[in-house]
This record gives sequence, C-alpha cells and structure tokens, in this order.
Amino acid sequence: MLRPASVLVLLALSLLLALQAQAANYPQNPLQLGDSIYVSRQGVYKFDPDRTQPLWTSLEGIETFAPVAYRDLLLVGSTQGLYALDSVSGRIAWRIEKQHTLFTPTVSERAFAGSVHGELYAIEPRDGDIVWRRQFDGWVYSPAISADDSLLWSGGQAHEVYALASTDGSLLQQTATSQESVFSAVDLGDDQVGINLFDGSTVILGNSSRQVEATLAGDSQPTGLLRDGEVIYRSHSDGSLYAFDRAQMTLKWRRALAPGNLTMHPSKPGMLLLGDQDRNLLVFDPTRDSVRCRFEHSGRWRLPLLLDSSKIAYFQSSMQPPGLQLVQPLAKCK
Repeated sequence: MLRPASVLVLLALSLLLALQAQAANYPQNPLQLGDSIYVSRQGVYKFDPDRTQPLWTSLEGIETFAPVAYRDLLLVGSTQGLYALDSVSGRIAWRIEKQHTLFTPTVSERAFAGSVHGELYAIEPRDGDIVWRRQFDGWVYSPAISADDSLLWSGGQAHEVYALASTDGSLLQQTATSQESVFSAVDLGDDQVGINLFDGSTVILGNSSRQVEATLAGDSQPTGLLRDGEVIYRSHSDGSLYAFDRAQMTLKWRRALAPGNLTMHPSKPGMLLLGDQDRNLLVFDPTRDSVRCRFEHSGRWRLPLLLDSSKIAYFQSSMQPPGLQLVQPLAKCK
C-alpha cells in the first residue's frame, strides 16, 4: 500500500477536459475517458474508478500496447496485429495484420500505426481498411500528426526522422540523426514536434520548415517528453528530470529525482506523475518547479494514473481471476 513520505497541499486543478481531448488522439496507459479507465497489459481491461475488479476484459494473454480512443472504439496495438474494440463491451470490432507486431496508432480522421517490421500504415479507423502503407528500414514508430492533419513525423530504428504527407504517405523530408529514436514523436504545439534519441538528446522539428530547429542535449536515455506551458520536460533512465525553456530551447535545470529509470505516467495538465518503476512515485508541480508529493511502497505497483489533483490510482496483478485489479483505497496526495 502506498504511504506518503511527506504530506503537502496540491493546487486544485479543473483541466480534465483538456487532458481527455489529448487522450482521444494519442495512446495513454492507463487511458481515462470520462468515468472509465482503460488499462492494457497482457490484454485490455475496463475499470470504474470505484471498483477493484474490471467491468470487462478483452484480448487476454496477448501482449498489448497503450490504447487510444476513436469515437466509440479503442484502438490497441499488439504482437498479433492491430485491434479495434468496442469501448462499451470490449468486443472486437475489427483486426488487421495478425501476423505482425503493430504499435497503437495516433489518430485524427485516420489512424497511423508504425510496426516492428518497418511498415507505416494509414488506416480507416471505422472499419480497419488500410488506405496506404510505406516501408522503412527497421522498426518505425507511430507518428505525431500536425495540427492541420497534413503532416506526419516518425522515426525508429534507422538514424533518420521522416516527414510524410498524411494523404498518401509520400516522403517530404528525410533528416539524419545521431542515434535511433526512442519511442514516438511528441507534439509540442506551436507547429513543432520533438523526437527523443538514444544518446539522450531531443531533436525539435518544425512542421512548416520540415527542418531541425533545435537540439536539446542530454547524456542518458530519455524515457519521456512533455510540454507543460512554456516548459518542455524530459525524463531519463538515470532518474533525472530536465526542464527546457520552450521559447529559447535552453536548459533551465536538471534534477535527480529517483535512483534510476524515471518514467512519465498519465497526469493532468499542470501536474507531472513520475515513477522509477520500483519504489517511488512522485507528483511534480510545474508551477513551483518542485516535487509536491513523494510516495514509497513495499510492493510493485503497475500503471499508475493521476485521477485528479489529489488521487493516484494504480493496478496490481491478481491471481483469481488472473489479470489486473485496481488497488483501493486510492493513494492520496494531500
């Protein structure tokens, strides 16, 4: 059970709708939509925050990735293709490429999914029809999508990042990088995206210029990237958190927050939920540039989620029945 190492007062925030608008386009795990939480781990689970047992489970035993919402569907990548699930019942609506590992897509009017075998797919999300596909060298991640839906940014195993036309997948720009990408490109707003590289750096690319506009340095593998207001935050495998000035693209500060492997988890605008995947969970308040709450625990938590400004949900494996259960009472950051 989580126990606070310090008791601090959190600022009340009412920005849930903004988070849900973002969550509807980009994969998150857990994914909170209204009063429902969807969690993906060896299958997909739907929870009510007030109940420990799932409302339904689907794709049991299949290695599944973070879900993303499209209308009344959940799109979920897996080692056995890409699935669309009915968000109410969990029933499979459609499935494609069952012989391949596809990452969960990013979604606008179409869904765009990368894959381990190097194909990038444009998919009609209502029925799973493949509109176009393009082959790359090595695995390629699901892309970031420009605000006007015209441009895709992707990277992967090759030391390249790609700008593609969303309509037909035509290659508009190919830019060499020092290392391969770490996970998908991230929309930073203001016509820019960021892509983390294994050498610890982040390249900032402009949608209009289709060029590298800045490089944010670092010296250990990044594990996450997020913009909050006028600051870009980046977590790292050595337990550090970097903060960069959004306008100047310069380092504001770097802090060691955990022994190692610091990871960003689904949060609320104006808050960062961070963990080291072992003993620590941190709630970081960007308005004060400080950790507001730090939790330690005796067991291994799974997939934490900041429900609101004061509550953290987390999940643990259950034996009977096999799967996940929501741990209650919820940890409270006061």
